[in-house]
Amino acid sequence: MYEEYFGLSDAPFRLNPDPRFFYGSRSHNKAMAYLHYGLKQAEGFIVITGPVGAGKSMVISHLLDQLNSSNIVAANLLTSNVEPEDLLSQILSAFRIEPEGEGRTGEIEAFEDYLFDQLNRGRRVLLIIDEAQNLPFKTLEELRMLSNIDYEGTPLFQVFLVGQPEFRTIMEQPDMEQLRQRVIASYHLENLSEEETRDYILHRLSVAGWREDPTFTDGAFTAIQEETNGLPRRINTLCNRVMLYCSLEEQHEVTAHVVETVCAELKEEKLEARKPAGAMPPVSKVDETPTKHDASSAAEEEEDAETAPEPVEAEDVEASAEDDAPEEKPEDNIVSLENERQRLSPAVDESDMEAEVDEKEQESAAPSSASVFDRLRSKKDSGARQEATLTDVASAIKAASEGAAPESEDSVPAADEDLMKAAGDASKPGWRKALIRSIDETREELKRANSNVVSLSRAVASAEERRKERRRKIADSLGRAETLIGDLRKAEG
Repeated sequence: MYEEYFGLSDAPFRLNPDPRFFYGSRSHNKAMAYLHYGLKQAEGFIVITGPVGAGKSMVISHLLDQLNSSNIVAANLLTSNVEPEDLLSQILSAFRIEPEGEGRTGEIEAFEDYLFDQLNRGRRVLLIIDEAQNLPFKTLEELRMLSNIDYEGTPLFQVFLVGQPEFRTIMEQPDMEQLRQRVIASYHLENLSEEETRDYILHRLSVAGWREDPTFTDGAFTAIQEETNGLPRRINTLCNRVMLYCSLEEQHEVTAHVVETVCAELKEEKLEARKPAGAMPPVSKVDETPTKHDASSAAEEEEDAETAPEPVEAEDVEASAEDDAPEEKPEDNIVSLENERQRLSPAVDESDMEAEVDEKEQESAAPSSASVFDRLRSKKDSGARQEATLTDVASAIKAASEGAAPESEDSVPAADEDLMKAAGDASKPGWRKALIRSIDETREELKRANSNVVSLSRAVASAEERRKERRRKIADSLGRAETLIGDLRKAEG
């Protein structure tokens, strides 16, 4: 959403590791040096640890992006909580190896054949295991035994273990002595410094096509560092929300105040998520003797809170105001119906109001390709600047969808429907959080769909490679059979 507003070509602070956005801090470059050292040694284990969100997955993604596929075949084992009897099958699945035999014997034969085949092609096999702290002791021992496979002293299998800080404690236990002796290098990732946090943010923005809109003040970088403690994942999460906040509020400068405001919203969301279901916020008492009008207003507000309002047009608002006016009895002379109507409706001339409603109807009926933000701006008065309400957002989204969509589309996309549904709750407190949550959920669904498409493409490509390999083996077998038959015929003759 904010990418379009600020003219970015990509999402600069996505949580999924993308090697294009890799930032080489002092600590991350040192971790990369240890990994490349391990690759040159071509044996043993390399251990990389770091706190949650320190960028371990990004380091691995960057390493895989740099590897030459003609020399090294690498696979990433994502399911780390594996029992020892299931480890080998998980490794075979990671390298897309299909055992011909059954049981453990068939799996071992298939794995050894794969290792020797890669050796004949001049390749080495590398297995990367993420979240290694979840591996049971027996599974680690099984992994050590598999790493012993070699050919005339040449190791055929190498392992990188990546995990959280507690994995270092696991490795220090007495029963891990044999595995420790196989570790040739180990490094612990550190948090970013304040200067590195600044460079990290600017680097990711530049990769996404940032043209210094919005600008970041020095105070903003300091506030981000204090809130995130220099953890890249926290920085991404906070900056994502900061950029979204600036796009909604039409701000083009990120200051310390903006960062603090967004941090307060995030903390409030966490508190609301921890509240038990059905909990009601505390209500402060202002007056112990409410008037009849106050009681009527409270009842109306409670009814509005239970039912989510639909986006409505200007004439519907006027009609609703007339219908919802409190009914007076003849003996009640406190407030007349005319005074109450004047309180709910703006003090303008009826002819002017009708002209304004007609003008809004014509604007909403006319097709337009203007963006959502252009429609929101068009609703503002020429006088003092006013913040757009969520009803305005919903109306603008609906109008943009109806006006800019191709003729072949018969309905609003599901993502827009979620936004309009969230926008329909404009009378409730926390409407902005609901809109943001809807946007985040839509983004996550798109990410999952993209991940599924990528996985399917890889599976199809792998299946095609296996079919080609089988055809080659069949052709070789037929060739050898024909040669053997020819030799036998010559011998008989």
